[in-house]
Amino acid sequence: MKKFTTFDKAQRYINELGYTFKARDNFREDKSYIYQNRKSKQHMFLKSNYDFLSAGSMEMGVVWTVQRF
Repeated sequence: MKKFTTFDKAQRYINELGYTFKARDNFREDKSYIYQNRKSKQHMFLKSNYDFLSAGSMEMGVVWTVQRF
């Protein structure tokens, strides 16, 4: 599992790995996206959480979590 502070950085990371957009689900502030690899047919899940921005700070904000399944 990998975390990003912006959606653009997370999306760029997923695209560099060879994944393409497949589906999206939005409910109020919770957003999630599913991507599929072109060759291996594996999936990657990108979702937003309200969490601490870094391990050493007390600042909170939207954190994008990337998970492969």
